[in-house]
Amino acid sequence: MIDLHTHHERCGHATGSLRDYVTAALDKGVKVLGLSDHTPMFAEEADHALPPVAMPKSEFPSYVAEALALKEEFARSIEILVSTEADFFRGRMDPYSRELAGYPLDYVIGSVHMFEGRDIFDTTRWETVEGGEDGLAAVKGRYFRAVAECARSGLFQVMGHVDALKGNHPRLGTVPAPAAADEMLRAIRDAGAVMEVNTSGGTKMHGGWYPEHDLLERAHHFGVPLTFASDAHVPERVCDQYPDVVRVLHDIGFRTWTVFRRGVPRTVPLA
Repeated sequence: MIDLHTHHERCGHATGSLRDYVTAALDKGVKVLGLSDHTPMFAEEADHALPPVAMPKSEFPSYVAEALALKEEFARSIEILVSTEADFFRGRMDPYSRELAGYPLDYVIGSVHMFEGRDIFDTTRWETVEGGEDGLAAVKGRYFRAVAECARSGLFQVMGHVDALKGNHPRLGTVPAPAAADEMLRAIRDAGAVMEVNTSGGTKMHGGWYPEHDLLERAHHFGVPLTFASDAHVPERVCDQYPDVVRVLHDIGFRTWTVFRRGVPRTVPLA
């Protein structure tokens, strides 16, 4: 079992310490665990620009140090990977590149949480979308292209919850946007990145996983590697629904996960 996407109390909207997530992973028999809390808002002047969203910039060194200490402490029991999840902001990523280059991270998750001026989970965005399903498809397509741009930036090894825009719009998941979806998947593959199967959709109105089943099938067609992500914000959710995900992916034709050591990908069996 693996899980490359977890959070903890420093980010301001999760509970539990890093050690709590390691303990939960050990209890579940996890072999590879990624500690990957949200980066600070490195592009902002303030030390703690968004307290409910991410840790202060001044806290990031102690976060990495604690994760590295746990990695060493538990080396004989579990492989701990030290990571972080960074938001993608077009034209504002240089501070992230500079800051993250100074740490011995195993990988960085790239996610699009802010889209067209709003948080992706803001339900009010849908009040102004016109054109029925065509209008929804257009918005979804633009989001997929934003994720594609995130992948092309070359800053990330893992692309996070690639269709999470549907999180608080239950119908959006089934709205087709095939051309944009294929562009996104090719961009992820061509960037040498991987796509996560993220089981945190159940914490939102939509339920289910990110991405939808049809995107998983398209990912297999385009040869996009996958990794597993609970996106746990409470320790109890580590590896949530892992056996179900393995079963579905095996039926599609996947046989391996991808994990990283200091940015270098390696595959492990889908089990």
